[in-house]
Amino acid sequence: MDTFVTTLNIVLPSFLLILLGLLLRLAGVLDQPGCDKMNTFCFHVLVPTMVFYNIYTADVASLTDPRLLLFCLASVTGAFLLLMLLVPRLVKDRSRVGVVIQGVFRSSFVVLGMGLASSMYPGRDMSIIAIASTVVAPLFNAYAVVALEVFSQQRPDPGKIVRDVVRNPLIIASVLALALLLAGVRFPAVIDTTIKNISGTATTVSLIILGGGLTFQGIGSYKKELAVATAGKLVLLPMLFLPLAVWMGFREMELLCLLILFASPSTVTASIMARNTPGADWQLASQIVVFSTCLSVVSLFGFIYVLLGMGLL
Repeated sequence: MDTFVTTLNIVLPSFLLILLGLLLRLAGVLDQPGCDKMNTFCFHVLVPTMVFYNIYTADVASLTDPRLLLFCLASVTGAFLLLMLLVPRLVKDRSRVGVVIQGVFRSSFVVLGMGLASSMYPGRDMSIIAIASTVVAPLFNAYAVVALEVFSQQRPDPGKIVRDVVRNPLIIASVLALALLLAGVRFPAVIDTTIKNISGTATTVSLIILGGGLTFQGIGSYKKELAVATAGKLVLLPMLFLPLAVWMGFREMELLCLLILFASPSTVTASIMARNTPGADWQLASQIVVFSTCLSVVSLFGFIYVLLGMGLL
């Protein structure tokens, strides 16, 4: 029973914020255009500030063990290549293939990850997740561009891929924070406090806006694709990589970081990228975000419950 209650206390705070956003939209306090603008604000300002602050204030010693970063690099790359081979055999509509691939390997690593980590380890250093994002975010963006363009009947443009990665706000924030951290540069207290205050709002606002943007239209025409994407994202991918992570000795915060990487739902950014890729079915991308977010309440609860019961988290 203690494990059950502990798991509830970890999972529910984040998803109650998502539910609050949904209820606010149903009540008319939020609307879709407003949520779209706030998503842009979160993506370009709040979340990068959070990533920047967590890396900027990290313990430099956390950079000395590259195993976690190498595991993230290898596992995300392996998942992407596997999906590029398998998904075209399961999904025949080319406009949907890249969207499903992106929906499975890409996750809400930073936003939902920080929320879950804070609930599970209150007061603990979150720099592991922030630093892991310096590897994960470029991979997510680069591989998503490749998948969407390959299967939207366009030729992948290496220059566009590089530009999208370099311009990504999370990458810019990560690189700048790492440079300042390694150089030992520190801001005056007033600037440091301002950055900290902005960072502290990122998870709460992002999760509320995520809930406010959830819609359930057009489900019927995407049944097969949604089944493939949600099963792959929430069950198959974590069941493939988490046992390997445990075997390699990852525990507690590191293992939670990998759990979030593999088992958290698809990110709103996936829908935005699909919308901006001609020939890609962006409406399917939006539905994958909706369904993976709703169903991850159950799947994440199950994984965390089992790992807690085994004494691994």
